[in-house]
Amino acid sequence: MKKVTFVLMGALMMLACNSGNSQSENASADKVEVAQAARQDITVEEAQRMMGDSEVTVLDVRTANEFAGGHLANAINIDVNAPGFKEKIAELSTSGKYVVYCHSGKRSARSADMMAKEGFTSVYNVLGGISQWKASGYDVEM
Repeated sequence: MKKVTFVLMGALMMLACNSGNSQSENASADKVEVAQAARQDITVEEAQRMMGDSEVTVLDVRTANEFAGGHLANAINIDVNAPGFKEKIAELSTSGKYVVYCHSGKRSARSADMMAKEGFTSVYNVLGGISQWKASGYDVEM
């Protein structure tokens, strides 16, 4: 009888552990879905239209040298590859709207993903980055 009780207890413990893991996995999956919903890819044309909204913050995640070589109007520069990127974005309002760009769209996609995972609710990654912006004939500031 003791052997049966021990086996039953073990099985119940395994079920309890597995149900906890699936809840944890579900919570992680939900967080990823929310992050993906908070981060959207947009074209340069959509970015240009959004930049007319005074509530939109334009975030350039390139290096300071790249930024100095030309950037979008009213952009703020926070280099995604520099130490302290997460700390710097933590100073921004998570409820704001952010248009994020880099040279080609790769660093900005990574930055937008990071921001969404940190709880930002409206992050827009500019596909093609400033390269596509210039190719589309839009101006940059020096």
